[in-house]
Amino acid sequence: MLTNRRSTMMLPPMRTQSWKPEPNPETEPHCKTTSVMTATTENLPGYRVAKVIGTVHGITVIARKDTKAFLKAAGTGSEAKSLTHTLYNARDTALERMIKDCVSRGGNAVVGMSFGESEVLGFAQVSVYGTAVFVEKDARDSFMMK
Repeated sequence: MLTNRRSTMMLPPMRTQSWKPEPNPETEPHCKTTSVMTATTENLPGYRVAKVIGTVHGITVIARKDTKAFLKAAGTGSEAKSLTHTLYNARDTALERMIKDCVSRGGNAVVGMSFGESEVLGFAQVSVYGTAVFVEKDARDSFMMK
């Protein structure tokens, strides 16, 4: 008779999680900005560019508060979560400013969007820019979908 080796060794059964908890938005970095369509590509599938408005941009500059904790985390190879959160918030702020610029000029989407980060005198600068456009649903696309 064959027996289960685990039961003969008197080891407790291995328990694995069949589910993974949802990430907590308060502890995990995430993006909060969603008001107009944005894309890093030149066009949006299913939409036609009716009007090109022009270049829009957003910028923010932040100071690192806890340089000591950052250097400690960098030395151990682990992630400096507070700095990551700060950069995510700075990126969202720059994105919101770009979107406000787009909406104030009559656009409803931004295409060709790009982010840039740099450091100036110990401050982190986050900038985002793209082309503001006014897009409409492509009639040919909706006809083909039916």
